[in-house]
Amino acid sequence: MQHINVGRPENQRRDLVVVVVLLILSWSLAGLDSSQALGLTRLLRSTVLTPFLAADAAYERRAALSVRAAELEAERNSLYVRLQAATDLERENRELRTQLSLPERRPGSFVVAELVPGRPSIGDSHAFLLRSDSLVGIQVPTGVSVPGGLVGVLRSISGGTGLGEFWTHPDFRVSVRSATGGATGIVRSLAGEGGGMLMLVEGVPYQARMAEGAILETAGLGGVFPAGIRVGTVIAEADSRSGWSHSYRVEPAVQPGAVRAATAWDRESTESIPALPDSSVPTVNVSEQEGEVPVDGL
Repeated sequence: MQHINVGRPENQRRDLVVVVVLLILSWSLAGLDSSQALGLTRLLRSTVLTPFLAADAAYERRAALSVRAAELEAERNSLYVRLQAATDLERENRELRTQLSLPERRPGSFVVAELVPGRPSIGDSHAFLLRSDSLVGIQVPTGVSVPGGLVGVLRSISGGTGLGEFWTHPDFRVSVRSATGGATGIVRSLAGEGGGMLMLVEGVPYQARMAEGAILETAGLGGVFPAGIRVGTVIAEADSRSGWSHSYRVEPAVQPGAVRAATAWDRESTESIPALPDSSVPTVNVSEQEGEVPVDGL
């Protein structure tokens, strides 16, 4: 069987010219030094490869959004389960307070805001910005948290933007208690002291030891943080002052770098509730006592 060559002579000549040009280009590129090769690479990226690079960047953004969507869905499911449990506890608490003739307990509300970490946006690795129009009117300082635990403290508000500090700040302090209520102490950061991204709980009474794995929560003292926010988990004892107190290293519940949205505590509704009258005990304003200052969030 004979094969008929249907290719035209001009097409064959064109293919030959293309092959020769490609060979010359490959030989020329092989002889370029590093600086020339870098310049050529930049030229190609800014011209011929621009649409391909843009498509690759768009694909990466889409993949990141898919991962974030999956994380948000898992967080939503977890919050739904916790909400169901909290609803039952709230109902039981309300019934008990009614039976004991206690006033309604109002822990305050929470404002959800976007969180922008400090470095490099605002020049301080311990600082962050909160952005939400609902921040207007919130009293500061006040606690900032996520469902997983403590984030830091909000220091000032200007319009719909607030400036705060992560728990990694050297001056940060918060009063804590163990989840079982058996021990209390003051937590500060060990960041920058060779302790990595860890915390240290100090001032634990000598007779009230904390076991490894104990969960620490905010005690609610000082009015900056509501009670019950998870702070961290006890790792091991760091120091013991014989007959005086213990200190323990703590694994934080929240790493600042992983936070992109948080809630600020609005305690205004809490402060408007009057205390129960008691004629047998004189009323004392703790904030006016000499030498008494809140410890939370200092």
